[in-house]
Amino acid sequence: MARNRNKRTMHAEAGAQPSPRQLRQIQQTLKQAVRHHGAGRLAKAESLYQQVLQADPDNPYALHLLGVVAYQAEDNERAVALISRALEIAPKYADALSNLGNALQAMDRFEEALESYYRAIALMPDSAETHNNIGSVLRALGRPEESLDSYQMAIALQPGYAEAHCNYGGGLQDLGRFEEALACYRQALALRPDYAEAHHNLASVLHRLGDEDEALQSYLHAAALMPDDPDTQANLASVYIRDLNEPARAIAESNKSMTLARRRAFGAAVDEASVARLVRGGIPYFRLKHDVQQGDYLAAHGRDIVGIDAFRATGRDLLDRFERDAGGAEGLEMVRPDPAAAAALLPYLQADYVYELSEIPGGALNAETDWADVERRYLESEKEIIHIDNFLSPGALAGFREFSLASKVWLKDYVNKYLGAYSDRGFISPLHLQLGRELREKLPTVFGPHPLGRFWGFKYDATLGKGINVHADYALVNLNFWITPDEYCLDPESGGLIVYDVPSPRDWHFKAYNEHKDRIYAFLEQNEAKSVTVPHRCNRAVLFNSAYFHETDRIQFAEGYESRRVNITYLFGRR
Repeated sequence: MARNRNKRTMHAEAGAQPSPRQLRQIQQTLKQAVRHHGAGRLAKAESLYQQVLQADPDNPYALHLLGVVAYQAEDNERAVALISRALEIAPKYADALSNLGNALQAMDRFEEALESYYRAIALMPDSAETHNNIGSVLRALGRPEESLDSYQMAIALQPGYAEAHCNYGGGLQDLGRFEEALACYRQALALRPDYAEAHHNLASVLHRLGDEDEALQSYLHAAALMPDDPDTQANLASVYIRDLNEPARAIAESNKSMTLARRRAFGAAVDEASVARLVRGGIPYFRLKHDVQQGDYLAAHGRDIVGIDAFRATGRDLLDRFERDAGGAEGLEMVRPDPAAAAALLPYLQADYVYELSEIPGGALNAETDWADVERRYLESEKEIIHIDNFLSPGALAGFREFSLASKVWLKDYVNKYLGAYSDRGFISPLHLQLGRELREKLPTVFGPHPLGRFWGFKYDATLGKGINVHADYALVNLNFWITPDEYCLDPESGGLIVYDVPSPRDWHFKAYNEHKDRIYAFLEQNEAKSVTVPHRCNRAVLFNSAYFHETDRIQFAEGYESRRVNITYLFGRR
């Protein structure tokens, strides 16, 4: 998938209006600070900006540039506070408005970022970079059609702006205009042959268009240029997953992506920067609750993982204090450890652990199921929605369950307070790939002609949040199955999946399929869609046309780690 990475440069100037008493000293100090800042010596620049502010607390230039230092150190809350203070003093400070937009965008405060960029562009309409950033915020808001105008303006103002060409390609790709996106990425690479993002995005389009050989070469090129980037590594893994021909390579690349993603989130060592990042960012309450429960499970089963005892003790203490002070936590609130607690948590958070899961000699699919009949039922069904009981063999069911309980692969947090794990980021094993092969073999008409896309797992809290909102997938066939024992489901008529029987529009882009539920419900109502509700059952699979919108049914499961609802989804083909 194309990614949205923007060039966000520092707008550094030393033209402040200092206090008359210290004019010469402050100007000289600001100039020195800017030189250090431009050379990447952030600590020295920060110290000098602080000196200016000691002499002139309302100096907008020092406040702004100190905010840029905070932004570059990923302390976006501080960046917003400092730059906002500069703008209170100098409301028409265009560079500060642009950099405020950068910090707000980094915090996913997209509407506020857009407002700040528009204010900046009103003051400097010829800023190609700000037009580019407006386009990228519009994409993040699910408005890719509008983003194209901003990217075109950026390119018109600066034809050699490789980032704008690349981001323009991303907007086109969002809209499914893959051939045009391909041309944009090639143009960006003509301008900057070593532009890793463009190599990555070019590969993603080639992957979608089925040119796997060139896609692989582009991903390899991107990975060589960005060896520590987990997203590029994940997409490289997806190439090997697609055709199931190199399972060992697929697993190795996926696990490497997981390791890099963990390092990006928590660092690679317990150092000052990693501790500061965790103290500043915190951990969502529902995430910490899961991780402590998983740590308890691993300890009880004799899994000796680096830092596990300190993590369990510190994490439980943080949860207890948070619950007591919050008077009942909803799940999305952030638990913010102090530096000592953060240092105790980090070794375990930084450690990889994946349960080793081999192929099942007797097969991953249940040998007693008449798979020819299953395929016939699906192909002859009026709406292409069926469910399959006793889906997995007993050994495969037990294997998937232990893998999901024990593996530290649940890296993705969702606003509805559930966790995700993905095939291109550690949620993979020989058994996962064996299941993909067997589905093709046992249901050759349904799955055989289509490449395996992603597969993933979602894990839910028994009492916090809800399931997945209504959405559709960019695939041809969707297979979803559940692996949590039925004894934990408190309402046997719920806990499963709701599928709507009207196909989603082909001209909707990815974000429209996944993030605009009001628009989706209006579409379903307008088209008089009917729903099929399939209740949760352990080892039950739901097979349906991926064009159908679907959502998680109401969840009522017992409290506890092993009782968490877990579903696994496989996607085949591309719509």
